[in-house]
Amino acid sequence: MILQHMDNTTVLDSTNTTPLNNGTIRVDHIEEIIRWISFAVGLPGIGFSIYLMGMQAKTGKAAPVYLISLLASDIFNILGRPKTSAEDAQKTSLQTTDISSLIFYFGIISNIVFMVCVAQERYLLVTCPRYNAFCMKLKQSSMISLAVWAAPFAILFLAYQGYIILFSIALLLPLPFLGFFFLDSFRALWCTRWPAPVTNRNKILGMQGVILCNYSMLYLPFILNTLLKALALSSYVYYLGLVSDLLLYLGPLVDPFLSIFLTNGIGDILKAFPCCARKNTQEETESVNTDTVETVSGILTRL
Repeated sequence: MILQHMDNTTVLDSTNTTPLNNGTIRVDHIEEIIRWISFAVGLPGIGFSIYLMGMQAKTGKAAPVYLISLLASDIFNILGRPKTSAEDAQKTSLQTTDISSLIFYFGIISNIVFMVCVAQERYLLVTCPRYNAFCMKLKQSSMISLAVWAAPFAILFLAYQGYIILFSIALLLPLPFLGFFFLDSFRALWCTRWPAPVTNRNKILGMQGVILCNYSMLYLPFILNTLLKALALSSYVYYLGLVSDLLLYLGPLVDPFLSIFLTNGIGDILKAFPCCARKNTQEETESVNTDTVETVSGILTRL
């Protein structure tokens, strides 16, 4: 993937290569299965989530720009996955001219950037509700959108130029921010005498908790593996590299669930389908007509 070829002796023990080779073969099979699952399940889930967010925007709700951008970054993850084996991935680095690898890593980096943006948006909704309308207009600005999308290019350029340690540090910076957003939001909503006057508290904290767990479990192993490679310690974390590559493919399966925290439950999801919306409207009309008939019959009976 993006680094120059390393000596095989730093990755495999020459006296015991068979177990590692067998493990690599099994990891390759698992990796291929996860690729197909994320493509068959994750891509439709991402498309439906973006459609659901667009339908909510048509009803008058503010469009979740950062969440839509986060889901769009998963498409780069799915479509740009390199076709290398797990063993080759451990020997290569981030300095590559392979277009598919660059697209894949751009999707990973942009996903992390937009996770921070979504968590920051939820945090400001809790701590600064008075300025929420101003923040909504600001994030929909074209200049802000271009600046946010330019950040992944700048971080990827560090890796492409060989500044792997700076690249790893840049990807580690979201961890304290995500932790602060979650903990301070929890304090503002539940640990103060006068909590913030915000509805859907559990959904706000739930989204921030999912984002924090998503970053810690899926992306942090990859970042640590990249940092240890840059520090010439990759021989001690061979299996960490194998696991981290597999975890990167799970992002498109997890991110669509974030859209649930911006809905009012199954009702909003069903309204996204025209057939279900018509059925619900017909049922509500029939219920109203039935109540009206019962009311009129009751009045006539009393008379």
